[in-house]
Amino acid sequence: MIADSPLDPLGVPRSLLRDAVFFRLLDRILRGEYRRGQRLRLDTLADDMRVSRTPVREALVPLEMLRLVSVQRYVGVVIAQWSVDQMKERIRVACTMLAEPPVTADAPAERFDPFWIRECMSEAGAFVELSAWLLRRTGASVSADWVASQRPVLDMFFTDDVAVANGIDAVVDRRRRQTLADAARTAAMRGDRQECTRLVLELGDLLVALPDRFRAAVPA
Repeated sequence: MIADSPLDPLGVPRSLLRDAVFFRLLDRILRGEYRRGQRLRLDTLADDMRVSRTPVREALVPLEMLRLVSVQRYVGVVIAQWSVDQMKERIRVACTMLAEPPVTADAPAERFDPFWIRECMSEAGAFVELSAWLLRRTGASVSADWVASQRPVLDMFFTDDVAVANGIDAVVDRRRRQTLADAARTAAMRGDRQECTRLVLELGDLLVALPDRFRAAVPA
């Protein structure tokens, strides 16, 4: 047992439970299993996840930062009125940051590690990791941190199952998106920031356009 990772009653380090609860809640929110505006009690969530209240409370912190829930005293957890357009806006903001990065003399010469995108679930995850690296290389650490914080929600939102739950056909242009992500990764590994930026921006445009190709109308 790790000394600074106290165990939950289930005997699992709490940090691991927090992460597991976070991704389970994120999945249910993005699939619409928890309706927008729905109110949920902390005890109900803990019972549903079969864990104590602590990892649930800890998992709600990043979800609130991602504007997917609101934790209100005397009310409980309220699922935010998030939308597909908000997901597209997250990518647009990242693209704007990439297109107009600040110029600094002390930008770190950080090499790109392909391991960062090896476990991405979708091309959106690769977009986030590549964008964050490019921003760090220009010295825009605050922008890079914000972009990196979007990986969980964007990476999961553009997976096949979650996309379908939102009426989106993620198969459309997938080969092109994968080709762009692979080419951008290669450019990053050889340190070609200009080419990498061009490819990542093109990938971002494709991701923004994807939700407009709905399989079926889904209520907001």
